Amino acid sequence: MKDFFLILLLFFLDQISKTYIVNSMILNSSLEINSYFNIVFIYNRGFLFGYLSNLPESLLFYIHFILFLASIYIIYKFLYVKQSTRIISLFLFAGALGNSFDRLFRNGVVDFLDFHYLDIHWPAFNLADSFILISVIIYLIKHIRSEKIVHRNC
Repeated sequence: MKDFFLILLLFFLDQISKTYIVNSMILNSSLEINSYFNIVFIYNRGFLFGYLSNLPESLLFYIHFILFLASIYIIYKFLYVKQSTRIISLFLFAGALGNSFDRLFRNGVVDFLDFHYLDIHWPAFNLADSFILISVIIYLIKHIRSEKIVHRNC
């Protein structure tokens, strides 16, 4: 049950931050915080930093639906098959849920975090993207550690 509450907490943090941006900023506007960080308001209708955003909406919907089903399967495997990957699945599910909610109810994912150095900007992202990234980082760390243990024991 506490897993469910963590997913809900992360989902609500993501949605509250996006709702605040939508209600307080003008689309495609930017607010400079410092020389490395801006708050922006954009809709990402594609995937992975806007990739494939020029495809027809119906095709994007089907691609998203297939990816969502695949992520649910992966999350299920992590959550119920391997207890050691539980936190990975919780963060991954919360991120997938947050961005899927946007695609269904906002017609695109709200991105607003813009990190940059000089004129080089990392593509804008949101908290759900951060949750997904955290799950990938944890998975990679676990995988690298387990590989080191396997090689030491050989």
